[in-house]
Amino acid sequence: MVKTSLFIPKKIYHDIYNYLFPKKVRLEKVTFIFTKISKTNGCLNFQFKSWYPVKLHEYEYRSRGYVELKDGMRQKIIKMAFDIDAAIVELHSHIYPESASFSPSDFQGFEEFVPHVWWRLKGKPYAAIVFSKLDFDALVWIDNSKDYQQLAEIVVGKQHLYPNGLTLMILERKYEYWTF
Repeated sequence: MVKTSLFIPKKIYHDIYNYLFPKKVRLEKVTFIFTKISKTNGCLNFQFKSWYPVKLHEYEYRSRGYVELKDGMRQKIIKMAFDIDAAIVELHSHIYPESASFSPSDFQGFEEFVPHVWWRLKGKPYAAIVFSKLDFDALVWIDNSKDYQQLAEIVVGKQHLYPNGLTLMILERKYEYWTF
């Protein structure tokens, strides 16, 4: 397993967090980060280039527990990344007051989106992060569009933030409320 890190400036991280969790949080939100990929000492690094907060009119459906983007948004995000030779990191919020983990519907989205990203961006790694108000979890696809692993950390300025790892624990234990 390759150690993977996302490096993001402190101000940008706070802007993204405030976008995902505005003062009156009612519905899930999505944003995308575009990154440069580098390898150092056997580690894979996602280095922030820019970000795109999804606009209200670009959502097909939003609720307290589910979000869906309009048709064409996948192509738009992939084209934006292609145009600046970047990898994509997807971020979204879960607004319930509990630890963050990816849901079965998140995995259905990955099954559709990650292969398109890999094909269009010629094998660039892809990462996904889910935030709750308590913590976050994060996965990365490095070698192909099917196999994922834990993102090791988000580096915000000099601070290292670590995912809770809950999604992989759930998958290993195969909790009853998850059906695949």
